[in-house]
Amino acid sequence: MLTENKFSKYLLYAIGEIILVVIGILIALGINNWNNNRLVDFQKTNFLKNIKKDLISDTLAFEKSIKLYEELITKKKKLISLSEYGTISSDSLSYIFFSKYSNYDINVTTFTKVTNLGISELSKNDSLSSKIYKYYTSELKSFKTYINWEIEETTNDGNYWVSQNEFEFESQFPKFRDSVTNRQKLIKLIIEPRGRNQILNDYFRKNRVLDKYQKMKKIASDLIIEIQIDLNNR
Repeated sequence: MLTENKFSKYLLYAIGEIILVVIGILIALGINNWNNNRLVDFQKTNFLKNIKKDLISDTLAFEKSIKLYEELITKKKKLISLSEYGTISSDSLSYIFFSKYSNYDINVTTFTKVTNLGISELSKNDSLSSKIYKYYTSELKSFKTYINWEIEETTNDGNYWVSQNEFEFESQFPKFRDSVTNRQKLIKLIIEPRGRNQILNDYFRKNRVLDKYQKMKKIASDLIIEIQIDLNNR
């Protein structure tokens, strides 16, 4: 009986030790998970802060491009709207087929790091996480399509006007045609259907590209506000 009593006490003691060890392991795992979650949250917070900085640089670039396109469109519209070009200087007329565009690459530095780490959600706010991913995926793809289209077509416009042998473009080198004849040839290019259609295509395309830049700026600006609200609530 004494032996059995000692064995029972030993068994209870052993079970107690095992329970204590298990509890200790569970507490350690809980602390480790808490630390890991805290580090992940800290990492996500930093990523959000950096994405906000990237978006700010995007909006500044978008604004610069918007101003460029507004200027181009305004000047081109003014010239296109004229019924005759007798009083307009040759330099001003040349602006009607001035080939220029804005080529901006959206800043994906932070988002690339996020995707490389396999992070699918940057915020507990599912709507915000979804909007961020949409901006850097479908919106980015659509934006690039517009910009590539603009670059290709603007380049084609420039090549078209250069290929027109009737008009001698301004340059630092001597001209072989007098200014009056050259001006007449320029006006002829502008008012003929083919040249007119080329100018109108450029004008309407630039309006569409301007609209795209404005939409991208709006999306980026709204995201900046939502990210800041999310950061304030952490």
